[in-house]
Amino acid sequence: MKNQMKELQKLKGIGEVLSRRLVEASYDTIAKVAAAEEKGLERIAGMNPQKLRSIVTQARKMTGESEKSQHTWQEK
Repeated sequence: MKNQMKELQKLKGIGEVLSRRLVEASYDTIAKVAAAEEKGLERIAGMNPQKLRSIVTQARKMTGESEKSQHTWQEK
């Protein structure tokens, strides 16, 4: 659980308490946060609408960048 919480804390706006709540709600990776629908994340205590949009945007950007870096066909 600690490793999952540390991964989520890479997102700006997520601290120890919110990362624990996300993990407990099964959003235990940045990819799951990126794929989450707003309604699911809104139910987590401490998640306000402005923070939610920012966090999801960051997570989607991070997962998109990590997916791109795994492709061998991409020019360097």
